[in-house]
Amino acid sequence: MEILIHKQLLNLNPQGKLIQPLIDFEYEVSFYYLNDQFQYALYAPDKNKRWELVEYRPSESDLGFAKKFIEWNNIERGITRVDACRLKNDKLVLVELEDLNPFLSIELLPEEKRDQFISNLVEALNSSSND
Repeated sequence: MEILIHKQLLNLNPQGKLIQPLIDFEYEVSFYYLNDQFQYALYAPDKNKRWELVEYRPSESDLGFAKKFIEWNNIERGITRVDACRLKNDKLVLVELEDLNPFLSIELLPEEKRDQFISNLVEALNSSSND
C-alpha cells in the first residue's frame, strides 16, 4: 500500500493497482439489517483501532442514510451490513455494502439486543421456508 499525492499518482502507471481516495474521517460505523429491517449498529470510536467495535446509537438521519442503500440493494432476504465513515463535517459516506456478511460481531452487543437479533433471524429463516 502506498499513499500518494495527486501529482505522484499522475506520474505512475496505475495499471493493475487499486486506487482509493484517502479520506480523513472521525470513525467507521456499520449498520446491520435483517431483510430490510434495521437490527443494530456498531462503530470503532478510535479510527486507528478499526476492529475494536462498540454499540452505536444511530440518529434518524444515520438510519435514513443506511436505508437508502438497503433499498438500492433490493435483496428480499438476508443480512446486509452498510459500512460508512463519519467525516469531519459530520456527513456519512459509504465505504461498503456487504450482503455476504460473515462478520456480525453480535458478541459485542448487550445480551438483550443479541437475543433479539437471534430471535429475529430464526423468525426470518422460518418464514422463508414457508414461501
